[in-house]
Amino acid sequence: MKARTRTLALAAALAAVLAALIAWALLAVERPDLAARARHDLGSRALPFRPAEVTSLSIAPRGAPEVRLLRGGSGWRLTPPGGLASTVAVEGLLDRLSEMRVRSAMSAAEPGAMAARGLEPPSSRLTLTLRDGTVLALDLGDESAFDRTRFGRRGAEILAIDGVPPAVLDPGPDRLLAAPGGG
Repeated sequence: MKARTRTLALAAALAAVLAALIAWALLAVERPDLAARARHDLGSRALPFRPAEVTSLSIAPRGAPEVRLLRGGSGWRLTPPGGLASTVAVEGLLDRLSEMRVRSAMSAAEPGAMAARGLEPPSSRLTLTLRDGTVLALDLGDESAFDRTRFGRRGAEILAIDGVPPAVLDPGPDRLLAAPGGG
């Protein structure tokens, strides 16, 4: 074997070893890391759901009538006042709700914690019913002047939530109605 052939064989062997190390790193290190990130992402959501799983959505702002949306065979229905809701508007709202993230959490057992954060009574109550019958509820309170998060209560926890859409505090049924002729 000539020196030139040995050099090429050694370079090819080193390239194969490098490719194997990169493949091992991707499979052994990156995949578990992606799975851990996905678990963390799901755990950091204010309401852990996928928009396609929602069968009903209820928004009850303080001092205003409740707006309830029901998924039916032909799309979304608004009750009351009744009528078809805009699928684009409702699905967009569900997407934004699914993206709300918890920045921090604390126990609601501390005396005065609820009232100090605008949660006694809440500014708005959001209730989602999923396809499997699970009901997710979230009370929303005041906005933090410090970081623009909104306080919320889920069960026995007070949360600081990023990304709360304004439509949850002022749902305005007229913004959710479908245009005449469908939509």
